[in-house]
Amino acid sequence: MQNFLNREERLQDSLDAPSDKLTAVIDIGSNSIRLVVFDGPSRVPMPKFNEKVLCGLGRDLGHSSLLGADAMESAMSALKRFTALVHHMRIDKVLVAATAAVREADNGPEFVADVEQECDLNVQVLSGKQEARYAGLGVLSGMPYANGLVGDLGGGSLELVRVGDHKIGDTATLPLGALRLSQMGMSDQELKKFVSKKIKDVKWVDDEKNKNFYVVGGAWRAMARYHMAVKNHPLHIVHNYKLATWEVYELIEEILTKPDEEIAAVPLVPSSRVATMKTAARIMHQVLKAVDPKHVVFSSNGLREGMLFSEIRKNVRKQDPLIEACRDMAAKEGRFAEHGDEIYSWMKPCFTDIGEKGQRLARAAATLSDIAWTMSSDYRAGQAFRRIFRAPFSGIGHKGRAIVALSVYARYNGNLLGHPPEDALDLIGEEEKQHALSLGLALRLSHTLSGGTRGILPDTRLYMTDENIILQIPKELSVLLGVNVDKRLTALAESKGRKAIIKVTD
Repeated sequence: MQNFLNREERLQDSLDAPSDKLTAVIDIGSNSIRLVVFDGPSRVPMPKFNEKVLCGLGRDLGHSSLLGADAMESAMSALKRFTALVHHMRIDKVLVAATAAVREADNGPEFVADVEQECDLNVQVLSGKQEARYAGLGVLSGMPYANGLVGDLGGGSLELVRVGDHKIGDTATLPLGALRLSQMGMSDQELKKFVSKKIKDVKWVDDEKNKNFYVVGGAWRAMARYHMAVKNHPLHIVHNYKLATWEVYELIEEILTKPDEEIAAVPLVPSSRVATMKTAARIMHQVLKAVDPKHVVFSSNGLREGMLFSEIRKNVRKQDPLIEACRDMAAKEGRFAEHGDEIYSWMKPCFTDIGEKGQRLARAAATLSDIAWTMSSDYRAGQAFRRIFRAPFSGIGHKGRAIVALSVYARYNGNLLGHPPEDALDLIGEEEKQHALSLGLALRLSHTLSGGTRGILPDTRLYMTDENIILQIPKELSVLLGVNVDKRLTALAESKGRKAIIKVTD
Protein backbone atom coordinates (compact mmCIF):
# COMPACT_ATOMS: atom_id res chain seq x y z
CA MET A 1 0.00 0.00 0.00
CA GLN A 2 2.82 2.39 0.84
CA ASN A 3 4.43 1.88 -2.58
CA PHE A 4 1.08 2.54 -4.24
CA LEU A 5 0.59 5.79 -2.30
CA ASN A 6 4.10 6.94 -3.12
CA ARG A 7 3.48 6.27 -6.77
CA GLU A 8 0.23 8.26 -6.64
CA GLU A 9 1.94 11.11 -4.83
CA ARG A 10 4.72 11.19 -7.38
CA LEU A 11 2.16 11.27 -10.19
CA GLN A 12 0.32 14.18 -8.59
CA ASP A 13 3.58 16.04 -8.02
CA SER A 14 4.43 15.67 -11.70
CA LEU A 15 0.99 16.94 -12.70
CA ASP A 16 1.22 19.94 -10.39
CA ALA A 17 4.72 20.93 -11.51
CA PRO A 18 5.05 23.48 -14.32
CA SER A 19 6.42 22.24 -17.61
CA ASP A 20 9.85 23.77 -18.10
CA LYS A 21 10.05 22.21 -21.56
CA LEU A 22 7.10 24.13 -22.99
CA THR A 23 6.83 27.80 -23.87
CA ALA A 24 3.59 29.54 -24.82
CA VAL A 25 3.62 32.58 -27.10
CA ILE A 26 0.50 34.74 -27.30
CA ASP A 27 0.54 37.20 -30.20
CA ILE A 28 -2.00 40.03 -29.90
CA GLY A 29 -1.97 41.16 -33.50
CA SER A 30 -3.91 43.81 -35.37
CA ASN A 31 -6.04 41.22 -37.16
CA SER A 32 -5.76 38.01 -35.15
CA ILE A 33 -4.83 36.78 -31.70
CA ARG A 34 -2.92 33.52 -31.63
CA LEU A 35 -1.64 31.09 -29.04
CA VAL A 36 1.20 28.75 -29.99
CA VAL A 37 2.69 26.30 -27.50
CA PHE A 38 6.21 25.19 -28.42
CA ASP A 39 8.28 22.33 -26.99
CA GLY A 40 11.11 24.75 -26.37
CA PRO A 41 12.86 27.07 -26.39
CA SER A 42 15.29 24.96 -28.40
CA ARG A 43 16.96 25.26 -31.80
CA VAL A 44 14.10 23.44 -33.52
CA PRO A 45 10.98 23.97 -31.38
CA MET A 46 7.89 22.10 -32.56
CA PRO A 47 4.45 23.67 -32.13
CA LYS A 48 2.37 21.37 -29.92
CA PHE A 49 -0.73 23.57 -29.97
CA ASN A 50 -1.72 26.37 -32.32
CA GLU A 51 -4.98 28.34 -32.31
CA LYS A 52 -5.98 31.63 -33.92
CA VAL A 53 -8.98 33.90 -33.38
CA LEU A 54 -9.72 36.75 -35.80
CA CYS A 55 -10.63 39.75 -33.65
CA GLY A 56 -9.78 42.70 -35.90
CA LEU A 57 -8.29 44.98 -33.26
CA GLY A 58 -6.75 47.10 -36.00
CA ARG A 59 -9.84 47.28 -38.21
CA ASP A 60 -10.44 50.98 -37.51
CA LEU A 61 -6.81 52.14 -37.52
CA GLY A 62 -7.16 53.81 -40.91
CA HIS A 63 -9.80 56.29 -39.71
CA SER A 64 -9.81 56.15 -35.92
CA SER A 65 -7.36 56.36 -33.05
CA LEU A 66 -9.30 53.88 -30.91
CA LEU A 67 -9.63 50.12 -30.72
CA GLY A 68 -13.23 49.16 -31.38
CA ALA A 69 -15.34 48.00 -28.45
CA ASP A 70 -16.52 44.84 -30.22
CA ALA A 71 -12.96 43.96 -31.24
CA MET A 72 -11.68 44.42 -27.67
CA GLU A 73 -14.48 42.26 -26.31
CA SER A 74 -13.71 39.51 -28.82
CA ALA A 75 -9.99 39.79 -28.02
CA MET A 76 -10.56 39.60 -24.29
CA SER A 77 -12.70 36.48 -24.71
CA ALA A 78 -9.96 34.81 -26.77
CA LEU A 79 -7.27 35.80 -24.28
CA LYS A 80 -9.25 34.41 -21.35
CA ARG A 81 -9.57 31.11 -23.20
CA PHE A 82 -5.86 31.05 -24.02
CA THR A 83 -4.98 31.86 -20.40
CA ALA A 84 -7.11 28.96 -19.18
CA LEU A 85 -5.50 26.58 -21.66
CA VAL A 86 -1.99 27.66 -20.68
CA HIS A 87 -2.89 27.20 -17.00
CA HIS A 88 -4.23 23.69 -17.54
CA MET A 89 -1.20 22.79 -19.66
CA ARG A 90 0.89 23.91 -16.64
CA ILE A 91 3.16 26.08 -18.74
CA ASP A 92 5.30 28.32 -16.62
CA LYS A 93 6.93 30.37 -19.40
CA VAL A 94 4.42 32.53 -21.30
CA LEU A 95 5.50 35.28 -23.71
CA VAL A 96 2.80 37.80 -24.62
CA ALA A 97 3.30 40.48 -27.27
CA ALA A 98 0.97 43.15 -28.64
CA THR A 99 1.74 44.80 -31.97
CA ALA A 100 0.69 47.78 -34.10
CA ALA A 101 -3.01 48.14 -33.22
CA VAL A 102 -2.45 48.18 -29.46
CA ARG A 103 0.76 50.20 -29.84
CA GLU A 104 -0.92 52.99 -31.82
CA ALA A 105 -4.42 53.20 -30.32
CA ASP A 106 -5.17 55.88 -27.74
CA ASN A 107 -7.00 53.30 -25.65
CA GLY A 108 -4.28 50.67 -26.14
CA PRO A 109 -2.81 51.17 -22.63
CA GLU A 110 -6.27 50.79 -21.12
CA PHE A 111 -6.84 47.56 -23.05
CA VAL A 112 -3.47 46.19 -21.92
CA ALA A 113 -4.21 47.05 -18.30
CA ASP A 114 -7.53 45.19 -18.52
CA VAL A 115 -5.85 42.14 -20.08
CA GLU A 116 -3.16 42.06 -17.40
CA GLN A 117 -5.71 42.33 -14.63
CA GLU A 118 -8.33 39.89 -15.94
CA CYS A 119 -5.96 37.32 -17.48
CA ASP A 120 -2.93 37.70 -15.20
CA LEU A 121 -0.67 38.08 -18.22
CA ASN A 122 2.40 40.26 -18.57
CA VAL A 123 1.83 41.96 -21.94
CA GLN A 124 4.80 43.43 -23.79
CA VAL A 125 3.67 46.14 -26.20
CA LEU A 126 6.31 45.93 -28.90
CA SER A 127 7.80 49.02 -30.47
CA GLY A 128 7.97 49.03 -34.26
CA LYS A 129 11.67 48.24 -34.08
CA GLN A 130 11.10 45.32 -31.71
CA GLU A 131 8.35 43.93 -33.92
CA ALA A 132 10.58 44.14 -36.97
CA ARG A 133 13.52 42.59 -35.13
CA TYR A 134 11.47 39.60 -33.97
CA ALA A 135 10.14 39.09 -37.51
CA GLY A 136 13.70 39.06 -38.83
CA LEU A 137 14.84 36.66 -36.13
CA GLY A 138 11.92 34.41 -36.97
CA VAL A 139 13.04 34.18 -40.59
CA LEU A 140 16.66 33.54 -39.56
CA SER A 141 15.53 30.81 -37.18
CA GLY A 142 14.15 28.84 -40.12
CA MET A 143 16.42 30.12 -42.90
CA PRO A 144 19.81 30.79 -41.29
CA TYR A 145 21.43 31.64 -44.63
CA ALA A 146 18.81 34.27 -45.55
CA ASN A 147 20.34 37.28 -47.27
CA GLY A 148 18.18 40.19 -48.34
CA LEU A 149 14.99 41.85 -47.18
CA VAL A 150 12.35 40.47 -44.83
CA GLY A 151 8.84 41.84 -45.15
CA ASP A 152 6.30 41.03 -42.42
CA LEU A 153 2.80 42.12 -43.44
CA GLY A 154 0.43 42.26 -40.49
CA GLY A 155 -3.03 43.67 -40.11
CA GLY A 156 -1.82 47.06 -38.93
CA SER A 157 1.74 47.49 -40.20
CA LEU A 158 4.45 46.32 -42.55
CA GLU A 159 7.86 45.62 -41.05
CA LEU A 160 10.93 45.67 -43.28
CA VAL A 161 14.17 44.14 -42.04
CA ARG A 162 17.61 43.64 -43.56
CA VAL A 163 19.08 40.19 -42.88
CA GLY A 164 22.41 38.65 -43.80
CA ASP A 165 25.37 36.87 -42.25
CA HIS A 166 23.00 35.39 -39.63
CA LYS A 167 22.25 38.90 -38.32
CA ILE A 168 19.54 41.56 -38.22
CA GLY A 169 20.36 44.86 -39.90
CA ASP A 170 18.28 48.01 -40.44
CA THR A 171 14.56 47.91 -39.64
CA ALA A 172 11.53 49.99 -40.55
CA THR A 173 7.86 49.93 -39.56
CA LEU A 174 5.32 51.36 -41.98
CA PRO A 175 1.55 51.94 -41.52
CA LEU A 176 0.78 49.56 -44.37
CA GLY A 177 -1.11 46.72 -42.70
CA ALA A 178 -3.43 44.73 -44.96
CA LEU A 179 -6.43 45.16 -42.65
CA ARG A 180 -5.74 48.86 -42.07
CA LEU A 181 -5.48 49.69 -45.77
CA SER A 182 -8.48 47.52 -46.68
CA GLN A 183 -10.65 49.70 -44.43
CA MET A 184 -9.37 53.11 -45.60
CA GLY A 185 -11.57 53.33 -48.69
CA MET A 186 -8.83 54.44 -51.07
CA SER A 187 -9.04 53.89 -54.81
CA ASP A 188 -6.51 51.54 -56.41
CA GLN A 189 -4.50 54.50 -57.67
CA GLU A 190 -4.54 56.26 -54.28
CA LEU A 191 -3.48 53.06 -52.52
CA LYS A 192 -0.66 52.54 -54.99
CA LYS A 193 0.71 56.07 -54.46
CA PHE A 194 0.35 55.84 -50.68
CA VAL A 195 2.19 52.53 -50.41
CA SER A 196 4.87 53.54 -52.92
CA LYS A 197 5.68 56.75 -51.03
CA LYS A 198 5.97 55.00 -47.67
CA ILE A 199 8.37 52.40 -49.06
CA LYS A 200 10.47 54.99 -50.90
CA ASP A 201 10.88 56.89 -47.62
CA VAL A 202 12.95 53.93 -46.36
CA LYS A 203 16.22 54.92 -48.02
CA TRP A 204 18.22 51.80 -47.18
CA VAL A 205 15.79 49.57 -49.12
CA ASP A 206 17.72 50.49 -52.29
CA ASP A 207 20.70 48.55 -50.91
CA GLU A 208 18.67 45.32 -50.92
CA LYS A 209 18.00 45.25 -54.64
CA ASN A 210 18.62 41.98 -56.50
CA LYS A 211 18.68 39.95 -53.30
CA ASN A 212 15.93 37.66 -52.00
CA PHE A 213 12.71 38.97 -50.50
CA TYR A 214 11.56 36.85 -47.52
CA VAL A 215 7.82 37.05 -47.00
CA VAL A 216 6.05 36.79 -43.63
CA GLY A 217 2.40 37.33 -42.74
CA GLY A 218 -0.90 35.50 -43.15
CA ALA A 219 -2.21 37.54 -46.08
CA TRP A 220 0.96 37.02 -48.08
CA ARG A 221 1.11 33.33 -47.18
CA ALA A 222 -2.44 33.05 -48.51
CA MET A 223 -1.07 34.22 -51.87
CA ALA A 224 1.46 31.38 -51.77
CA ARG A 225 -1.29 28.89 -50.99
CA TYR A 226 -3.32 30.21 -53.91
CA HIS A 227 -0.33 29.76 -56.24
CA MET A 228 0.29 26.21 -55.00
CA ALA A 229 -3.33 25.29 -55.66
CA VAL A 230 -3.69 26.77 -59.15
CA LYS A 231 -0.28 25.44 -60.26
CA ASN A 232 -0.96 22.02 -58.70
CA HIS A 233 2.32 22.18 -56.79
CA PRO A 234 3.00 18.70 -55.37
CA LEU A 235 3.96 19.87 -51.87
CA HIS A 236 1.59 22.05 -49.85
CA ILE A 237 4.15 23.49 -47.42
CA VAL A 238 4.46 27.28 -47.43
CA HIS A 239 7.80 27.43 -45.63
CA ASN A 240 10.63 28.02 -48.11
CA TYR A 241 8.27 28.09 -51.08
CA LYS A 242 10.36 30.00 -53.61
CA LEU A 243 9.11 31.85 -56.68
CA ALA A 244 10.88 33.88 -59.33
CA THR A 245 9.90 37.54 -59.27
CA TRP A 246 8.13 37.29 -62.63
CA GLU A 247 5.99 34.48 -61.24
CA VAL A 248 4.92 36.71 -58.35
CA TYR A 249 4.01 39.52 -60.72
CA GLU A 250 1.80 37.08 -62.61
CA LEU A 251 0.29 35.89 -59.33
CA ILE A 252 -0.48 39.47 -58.27
CA GLU A 253 -2.16 40.21 -61.60
CA GLU A 254 -4.31 37.10 -61.33
CA ILE A 255 -5.41 37.86 -57.78
CA LEU A 256 -6.26 41.48 -58.61
CA THR A 257 -8.39 40.54 -61.62
CA LYS A 258 -10.23 37.54 -60.15
CA PRO A 259 -13.48 38.06 -58.18
CA ASP A 260 -13.27 37.35 -54.44
CA GLU A 261 -15.77 34.49 -54.68
CA GLU A 262 -13.54 32.71 -57.20
CA ILE A 263 -10.50 33.19 -54.98
CA ALA A 264 -12.46 31.81 -52.03
CA ALA A 265 -13.29 28.70 -54.06
CA VAL A 266 -9.62 27.86 -54.60
CA PRO A 267 -8.46 24.99 -52.37
CA LEU A 268 -5.81 25.84 -49.75
CA VAL A 269 -6.82 29.53 -49.53
CA PRO A 270 -8.06 30.35 -45.99
CA SER A 271 -11.50 31.98 -46.22
CA SER A 272 -10.48 34.44 -43.51
CA ARG A 273 -7.78 35.90 -45.79
CA VAL A 274 -9.82 36.48 -48.94
CA ALA A 275 -11.02 39.95 -47.87
CA THR A 276 -7.46 41.31 -47.60
CA MET A 277 -5.70 39.36 -50.37
CA LYS A 278 -6.10 42.06 -53.01
CA THR A 279 -4.71 44.71 -50.67
CA ALA A 280 -1.84 42.36 -49.75
CA ALA A 281 -1.15 41.81 -53.47
CA ARG A 282 -0.99 45.57 -54.12
CA ILE A 283 1.43 46.06 -51.23
CA MET A 284 3.58 43.21 -52.53
CA HIS A 285 3.62 44.80 -55.98
CA GLN A 286 5.06 48.04 -54.64
CA VAL A 287 7.72 46.25 -52.57
CA LEU A 288 8.80 44.25 -55.61
CA LYS A 289 9.09 47.42 -57.69
CA ALA A 290 11.28 48.96 -54.98
CA VAL A 291 13.72 46.07 -54.45
CA ASP A 292 13.49 43.96 -57.65
CA PRO A 293 14.44 40.75 -55.81
CA LYS A 294 16.00 37.64 -57.32
CA HIS A 295 13.39 35.43 -55.68
CA VAL A 296 10.46 35.73 -53.34
CA VAL A 297 10.73 33.18 -50.54
CA PHE A 298 7.77 32.55 -48.22
CA SER A 299 8.45 31.87 -44.55
CA SER A 300 6.19 30.16 -42.04
CA ASN A 301 8.33 31.58 -39.25
CA GLY A 302 7.78 35.12 -38.09
CA LEU A 303 7.34 37.17 -34.94
CA ARG A 304 6.35 34.31 -32.62
CA GLU A 305 9.25 32.12 -33.68
CA GLY A 306 11.54 35.15 -33.46
CA MET A 307 10.52 35.76 -29.86
CA LEU A 308 11.28 32.16 -29.01
CA PHE A 309 14.56 32.27 -30.95
CA SER A 310 15.65 35.29 -28.91
CA GLU A 311 15.27 33.21 -25.75
CA ILE A 312 17.94 30.66 -26.63
CA ARG A 313 21.69 31.06 -26.24
CA LYS A 314 23.64 32.54 -29.13
CA ASN A 315 25.78 29.43 -29.57
CA VAL A 316 22.59 27.35 -29.93
CA ARG A 317 21.20 29.81 -32.48
CA LYS A 318 24.18 29.05 -34.72
CA GLN A 319 23.23 25.38 -35.01
CA ASP A 320 21.81 24.23 -38.34
CA PRO A 321 18.01 23.90 -37.91
CA LEU A 322 17.72 21.17 -40.54
CA ILE A 323 20.42 18.95 -39.08
CA GLU A 324 19.18 19.49 -35.52
CA ALA A 325 15.61 18.61 -36.54
CA CYS A 326 16.87 15.47 -38.27
CA ARG A 327 18.86 14.51 -35.17
CA ASP A 328 15.81 14.99 -32.97
CA MET A 329 13.73 12.78 -35.24
CA ALA A 330 16.45 10.13 -35.45
CA ALA A 331 16.90 10.07 -31.67
CA LYS A 332 13.19 9.41 -31.21
CA GLU A 333 12.67 6.92 -34.03
CA GLY A 334 16.00 5.20 -34.74
CA ARG A 335 16.85 1.65 -33.67
CA PHE A 336 20.19 2.17 -32.01
CA ALA A 337 22.19 5.21 -31.00
CA GLU A 338 21.89 7.78 -33.77
CA HIS A 339 24.95 7.62 -36.00
CA GLY A 340 24.13 9.80 -38.98
CA ASP A 341 27.46 11.64 -38.81
CA GLU A 342 29.33 8.34 -38.88
CA ILE A 343 27.43 7.18 -41.98
CA TYR A 344 27.86 10.55 -43.66
CA SER A 345 31.63 10.62 -43.06
CA TRP A 346 31.95 7.07 -44.38
CA MET A 347 30.15 7.67 -47.68
CA LYS A 348 31.33 11.26 -48.26
CA PRO A 349 34.36 10.27 -50.42
CA CYS A 350 31.90 9.03 -53.05
CA PHE A 351 30.03 12.36 -53.13
CA THR A 352 32.72 15.00 -53.34
CA ASP A 353 31.16 16.59 -56.42
CA ILE A 354 27.85 17.77 -54.95
CA GLY A 355 28.92 21.04 -53.32
CA GLU A 356 28.25 22.41 -49.84
CA LYS A 357 24.47 22.39 -50.21
CA GLY A 358 24.50 18.83 -51.48
CA GLN A 359 26.74 17.71 -48.61
CA ARG A 360 24.30 19.24 -46.14
CA LEU A 361 21.41 17.29 -47.67
CA ALA A 362 23.52 14.12 -47.64
CA ARG A 363 24.14 14.58 -43.92
CA ALA A 364 20.40 15.06 -43.33
CA ALA A 365 19.59 11.90 -45.30
CA ALA A 366 22.23 9.90 -43.43
CA THR A 367 20.80 11.09 -40.11
CA LEU A 368 17.26 10.03 -41.09
CA SER A 369 18.23 6.78 -42.79
CA ASP A 370 16.92 4.46 -40.05
CA ILE A 371 13.66 6.12 -39.00
CA ALA A 372 11.29 3.50 -40.49
CA TRP A 373 12.66 0.41 -38.77
CA THR A 374 9.47 -0.10 -36.70
CA MET A 375 7.26 -0.33 -39.79
CA SER A 376 6.35 -3.49 -41.65
CA SER A 377 9.08 -4.15 -44.19
CA ASP A 378 6.53 -3.83 -47.01
CA TYR A 379 5.82 -0.22 -46.03
CA ARG A 380 9.14 1.11 -44.75
CA ALA A 381 10.18 2.92 -47.92
CA GLY A 382 6.85 4.69 -48.40
CA GLN A 383 6.45 5.58 -44.75
CA ALA A 384 9.97 6.97 -44.49
CA PHE A 385 9.43 9.01 -47.64
CA ARG A 386 6.14 10.52 -46.45
CA ARG A 387 7.51 11.21 -43.00
CA ILE A 388 10.40 13.23 -44.40
CA PHE A 389 8.71 14.86 -47.40
CA ARG A 390 5.94 16.34 -45.23
CA ALA A 391 7.85 16.93 -41.99
CA PRO A 392 7.83 20.48 -40.52
CA PHE A 393 11.54 20.99 -41.15
CA SER A 394 13.16 24.40 -41.30
CA GLY A 395 16.26 25.31 -43.24
CA ILE A 396 15.39 23.32 -46.35
CA GLY A 397 13.68 24.18 -49.62
CA HIS A 398 11.20 22.06 -51.52
CA LYS A 399 13.81 20.59 -53.88
CA GLY A 400 16.13 19.79 -51.01
CA ARG A 401 13.29 18.17 -49.10
CA ALA A 402 12.54 16.04 -52.15
CA ILE A 403 16.17 14.90 -52.48
CA VAL A 404 16.40 13.88 -48.81
CA ALA A 405 13.06 12.04 -48.88
CA LEU A 406 13.91 10.24 -52.12
CA SER A 407 17.32 9.23 -50.80
CA VAL A 408 15.84 7.57 -47.74
CA TYR A 409 13.16 5.95 -49.92
CA ALA A 410 15.93 4.43 -52.07
CA ARG A 411 17.78 3.35 -48.91
CA TYR A 412 14.82 1.10 -48.08
CA ASN A 413 13.55 0.24 -51.58
CA GLY A 414 16.75 0.03 -53.59
CA ASN A 415 15.23 2.20 -56.34
CA LEU A 416 12.90 5.16 -56.89
CA LEU A 417 10.03 3.13 -58.35
CA GLY A 418 6.49 3.06 -56.99
CA HIS A 419 3.76 5.57 -56.21
CA PRO A 420 5.05 7.26 -53.01
CA PRO A 421 7.93 9.25 -54.56
CA GLU A 422 6.01 10.62 -57.56
CA ASP A 423 5.34 14.08 -56.06
CA ALA A 424 8.97 14.54 -55.08
CA LEU A 425 10.21 13.44 -58.51
CA ASP A 426 8.08 16.19 -60.05
CA LEU A 427 10.12 18.78 -58.13
CA ILE A 428 13.58 17.82 -59.36
CA GLY A 429 15.49 17.19 -62.58
CA GLU A 430 17.12 14.05 -63.93
CA GLU A 431 20.54 14.87 -62.47
CA GLU A 432 19.09 15.46 -59.00
CA LYS A 433 17.08 12.24 -59.30
CA GLN A 434 20.24 10.26 -60.08
CA HIS A 435 22.04 11.91 -57.18
CA ALA A 436 19.21 11.00 -54.76
CA LEU A 437 19.28 7.40 -55.99
CA SER A 438 23.05 7.08 -55.54
CA LEU A 439 22.85 8.64 -52.11
CA GLY A 440 20.10 6.20 -51.12
CA LEU A 441 22.09 3.22 -52.39
CA ALA A 442 25.11 4.34 -50.35
CA LEU A 443 22.88 4.54 -47.27
CA ARG A 444 21.49 1.09 -48.07
CA LEU A 445 25.02 -0.32 -48.26
CA SER A 446 26.05 1.33 -44.99
CA HIS A 447 23.18 -0.24 -43.06
CA THR A 448 23.71 -3.66 -44.63
CA LEU A 449 27.41 -3.68 -43.81
CA SER A 450 27.06 -2.33 -40.27
CA GLY A 451 23.70 -3.78 -39.26
CA GLY A 452 22.68 -0.21 -38.42
CA THR A 453 25.04 -0.07 -35.43
CA ARG A 454 27.82 2.35 -34.63
CA GLY A 455 31.51 1.50 -34.59
CA ILE A 456 31.86 -0.71 -37.65
CA LEU A 457 31.97 1.78 -40.51
CA PRO A 458 34.95 3.80 -39.18
CA ASP A 459 37.09 0.64 -39.40
CA THR A 460 36.27 0.30 -43.10
CA ARG A 461 36.68 2.66 -46.02
CA LEU A 462 34.46 3.51 -48.99
CA TYR A 463 35.99 5.60 -51.76
CA MET A 464 35.77 6.29 -55.47
CA THR A 465 38.24 6.51 -58.36
CA ASP A 466 37.61 7.42 -61.98
CA GLU A 467 36.63 3.85 -62.77
CA ASN A 468 35.72 2.11 -59.49
CA ILE A 469 33.95 2.37 -56.17
CA ILE A 470 36.02 0.50 -53.63
CA LEU A 471 35.04 -0.95 -50.26
CA GLN A 472 38.14 -1.56 -48.18
CA ILE A 473 37.70 -3.72 -45.10
CA PRO A 474 40.17 -5.23 -42.61
CA LYS A 475 40.53 -9.00 -42.57
CA GLU A 476 39.11 -9.28 -39.07
CA LEU A 477 35.83 -7.73 -40.28
CA SER A 478 35.66 -9.63 -43.57
CA VAL A 479 33.15 -11.99 -41.97
CA LEU A 480 30.64 -9.14 -42.43
CA LEU A 481 30.90 -9.49 -46.20
CA GLY A 482 28.38 -11.55 -48.09
CA VAL A 483 25.98 -11.66 -50.99
CA ASN A 484 23.91 -8.69 -49.78
CA VAL A 485 26.94 -6.47 -49.32
CA ASP A 486 28.16 -7.48 -52.79
CA LYS A 487 24.78 -6.71 -54.39
CA ARG A 488 24.46 -3.32 -52.73
CA LEU A 489 28.00 -2.23 -53.45
CA THR A 490 27.45 -3.19 -57.10
CA ALA A 491 24.18 -1.23 -57.24
CA LEU A 492 25.89 1.85 -55.83
CA ALA A 493 28.81 1.55 -58.24
CA GLU A 494 26.52 1.14 -61.27
CA SER A 495 24.50 4.21 -60.24
CA LYS A 496 27.75 6.18 -60.37
CA GLY A 497 28.89 4.63 -63.67
CA ARG A 498 31.67 2.59 -62.06
CA LYS A 499 32.65 -0.96 -61.13
CA ALA A 500 32.49 -2.38 -57.61
CA ILE A 501 35.66 -3.66 -55.94
CA ILE A 502 36.16 -5.13 -52.46
CA LYS A 503 39.63 -5.00 -50.91
CA VAL A 504 40.39 -7.05 -47.80
CA THR A 505 43.47 -5.75 -45.98
CA ASP A 506 45.66 -7.30 -43.31
